[in-house]
Amino acid sequence: MDEIKTLPFDWEFGQEEVALVVSSYADNGSLYVGLYCKEEDGFEPFGDLTVNLRENNLKVRSNAAFIDHDFSRDKLRFIKRHKLGTVLPEKGYSGFCEFSRVAFDLERLKEFDREGVERYLSEGPVQTEGTVLKRPRKREQAER
Repeated sequence: MDEIKTLPFDWEFGQEEVALVVSSYADNGSLYVGLYCKEEDGFEPFGDLTVNLRENNLKVRSNAAFIDHDFSRDKLRFIKRHKLGTVLPEKGYSGFCEFSRVAFDLERLKEFDREGVERYLSEGPVQTEGTVLKRPRKREQAER
């Protein structure tokens, strides 16, 4: 069996080793990313990285999702630190809460949940939003 890859998640209560789970929301097929923390007896749900907003109920599925507002600064820092996606300028709203939108790098997410990403991609076409910033190779830098 493959070993489950984890990443450190820093938040106000310390650091947790978390695994990523990729799926989709049942009502609209939007991208879902969940976090599971490593415990002595295995993995336990830690929290949702994404949230299902009415604004996600689009006809087009994409690699973008709104980030859950609970500890959202920590979650955005986690996404940036581990190069999981790019924060987009759009915001989502529900009640009194504002939600940041992130274009996830699905290839990067595959490193943590290959089956989940492949299942998400098999459910139909996915429109890629945003660009995931990648550093130019040294050779490309020298040509500039």
